[in-house]
Amino acid sequence: MTPAPPPGVSWRERPARSILRLQGSTDPWFVTRYGMNLYRGCQHGCWYCDGRAEKYRVEGDFARDIAVKSNALELLERELSRLPEPGFLFLGGGVSDSWQPAEARYGLARGALELALERGLPVHLLTKSALAERDLDLLAAVDERSRAIVACSIMTTDEGIRERYEPGAAPIEARWALLRRAKALGLATGLMAMPVLPGISDQPEAIDALLGRAAGEGVDFALCGGLTLRPGIQKQALLEQVRCHHPDLLPGYEQVYQQERPSGGADGRYYRRLELRFFEAMQRHRLAGRLPRPLFTGLLPQYSEVAVLLEHREHELSAQRQRAPWLGRSGIALQGWARAELSALRRRRRPGAWQQLEQRFRERVERGSLAGIEGLDARALPEIEALVSTLPAPRGQAQLGLL
Repeated sequence: MTPAPPPGVSWRERPARSILRLQGSTDPWFVTRYGMNLYRGCQHGCWYCDGRAEKYRVEGDFARDIAVKSNALELLERELSRLPEPGFLFLGGGVSDSWQPAEARYGLARGALELALERGLPVHLLTKSALAERDLDLLAAVDERSRAIVACSIMTTDEGIRERYEPGAAPIEARWALLRRAKALGLATGLMAMPVLPGISDQPEAIDALLGRAAGEGVDFALCGGLTLRPGIQKQALLEQVRCHHPDLLPGYEQVYQQERPSGGADGRYYRRLELRFFEAMQRHRLAGRLPRPLFTGLLPQYSEVAVLLEHREHELSAQRQRAPWLGRSGIALQGWARAELSALRRRRRPGAWQQLEQRFRERVERGSLAGIEGLDARALPEIEALVSTLPAPRGQAQLGLL
């Protein structure tokens, strides 16, 4: 029987003009370069979801009026043939879950995985759905050819909190089960402990319980983060739920988020306290706070891999109570330089533009001329040189899936 939406929910097929979202550079948290939203709106209906914000232009009710991008796979097949450089495809997360209930009918996420397999592209999957188990066979095939990483978003060990704030998402135990099954197939797995909710799932004991469970499940990494509340619909939606279930916490939310930043960022002092809680729990449970390098080395252009590793080194030092912000800033500067150089090479229709850029990057390192890159801090140069010394010779296009 073909799955159908439950009463009160609509799945509306809508053609899209494009599907692949090219980030300006490789994101150092998720180590992804390309993302997509196969659906607009999300039946999981998480009350804190950033996707509720006005900037995403979701028509109707975010959790009930789901737009299905009916031509997504045709667009994706065409767009994947024009990728500017190698990188991970990111499926799920963002403003909609690719494995939300409509996926059982339309199979867009599975189709995207099939295209990734065909082109030998690595994939990073993030979901709150048990439906992704359907595609573990395909993910195993992707992993055999390149890399497949399966991550679940879990912000609490308390099922009661999940029911109140993530009403349409899979139960917490179903998500742990998905990670176990992926791990049994040899796939890398991760936990996205984000966003933890102030006063609800951010207490030291709650964070410790969550990361302790993750360590017990054998995940390869855990990414942790606090809540952002964009002014408008998203903020109103969550605060209404806080008012309903935790009214005593409402004044604290209003204080921490009183600045009404467009990004939804909270008071920086709150984030710093939260970061310390995460660091302490991560160290107790010996969890990696970023994707371990073996999961992505050789799958990115070398200039991107080095830039990502600079941010990872900054994070590592922060966990040791050492501040080195110039490392992350230098990684951003390096990717900015690479983006401009790559655009220029592609405008001149140079074949293998990213490979030429990779060689240009290595030559600049060898000549000691990286200091000329705007925004790159000289204090980061020894770290960059040490990282480049660990890299193999650049590989060819066919080996990286850009056929």
